[in-house]
Amino acid sequence: GDAFNDSDNDGVCDLVDSCLDDSLNDVDADGICDAADSCRDDSLNDGDSDDICDGIDSCPGDAFNDGDNDGVCDLVDSCLHDALNDNDNDGICDADDSCQDDALNDGDSDS
Repeated sequence: GDAFNDSDNDGVCDLVDSCLDDSLNDVDADGICDAADSCRDDSLNDGDSDDICDGIDSCPGDAFNDGDNDGVCDLVDSCLHDALNDNDNDGICDADDSCQDDALNDGDSDS
């Protein structure tokens, strides 16, 4: 390398080096120099701005992720803020279902 023209010794002359003082440059080609890239090796970075890099985000595109920790991303969770969801599959979220284990919702009228 030429220390006068390539100060970070990355093989790219300083005049054309988009990542000066960063010898790794931009490994994932996302336009962010590695020294400032919070999601190195992840070219999608954090598309939904939830502070989780897309490469490990279980709910990419969903900034709220899984707020109730039920394993269903909030964008498709029909029972938001209800970790039990709808256990008896009657279409009523358990948080609002007065007959949580009765899919007919008191079909036998026994209260």
